[in-house]
Amino acid sequence: MQTRKLGLVLSLSLALLLVAGQALAAMATISLAEVEALVAKSPEDGKYFLFDSRPEIKYFEGHLPWAKSLPWAEMKDRLDELPADKGAKLVFYCGGVKCDLSHKASALATEKGYTDVTVFVEGDPAWKAAGHAVWVSTNYIKMVLNDRDRVALLVDSRPTIKYNEGTVPGALSLPFPEWDKLKGLLPADKATQVIFFCGGFVCDLSPKSAVKARELGYTNVGVYAEGWPAWKEKSTRAFAMVNPKDGGTAAAAAAEPTGYEGEISQAEFLKLLADKPKGFLLVDCRPEADFKKSHLPGAINIQDENVAKNIDLLKKHSQVVFYCATGARSASAYYAAEDAGLKGTKFLNKAVDYTADGSYVIK
Repeated sequence: MQTRKLGLVLSLSLALLLVAGQALAAMATISLAEVEALVAKSPEDGKYFLFDSRPEIKYFEGHLPWAKSLPWAEMKDRLDELPADKGAKLVFYCGGVKCDLSHKASALATEKGYTDVTVFVEGDPAWKAAGHAVWVSTNYIKMVLNDRDRVALLVDSRPTIKYNEGTVPGALSLPFPEWDKLKGLLPADKATQVIFFCGGFVCDLSPKSAVKARELGYTNVGVYAEGWPAWKEKSTRAFAMVNPKDGGTAAAAAAEPTGYEGEISQAEFLKLLADKPKGFLLVDCRPEADFKKSHLPGAINIQDENVAKNIDLLKKHSQVVFYCATGARSASAYYAAEDAGLKGTKFLNKAVDYTADGSYVIK
């Protein structure tokens, strides 16, 4: 009798394992190459949703670009964070082939009626092994600053003028346009965690710096993609405010700094846009893809790193004004023009939000 019961239990167990195996086999998966292509665009542009099924603390420490935290343990109570469109492309990942959290999350999403659900089975370990930087959150930056046992170097990739206006406490200034000249400031120990940040999601200086650091052999590279805008908004700690005109002393208040050399006021900028005087040239310094989506009327596109190559074109105009999305690239372009021998250009040291219909907001 006992033998018969044991045989029945074993048969049921094998059947369950077979069903589970068939379910996993039927589950759609996505390769590393496909994920790389996916996250090359923002979720808005790429029409996808990427979810990290690991516990939130692991997400804070480092996650794939653009991923949202939706831990499996909390997913049933947070289903409202999934998109309303049941046909939306959903991708789940977790801690690699030995982690089944993303599989469970995928199965639940499918059960709830989502029709385009995939799993990046290799997950976070494969992303790192491929030499890609992970994104860290504001909460992780706070932990780094508050925990002496967490050793990491924060690096501000924006131009010095933006760093001087305010930065994360203790951050090293290493402007991406000056990388070759200043890369020696990075630590000798290539295993040190190095986290780059700049002007938020619209700024690509920190991801580009992370790539450079990887090329130098640094093995623990992160990007604080939310960057300076999120730190100002989310941090309760006082942040450094430095005015170079005061000899580098910390400012007591976070008031808007006085104008820097080459900086154009918002009023003067708007007047030039309206009047379009003879000899005026407006230069958008953002990446070409961003420029093509939307830009200010009459602007041409020259990225800050290409200013020197286009100096002859710029010299044909008597009033050249650079602008971008955060003020970082425009400041970099201004200094590049100065170094190339073109004096008297101006840059807009403001954030500019763009919409596809051509409207914009300067703030």
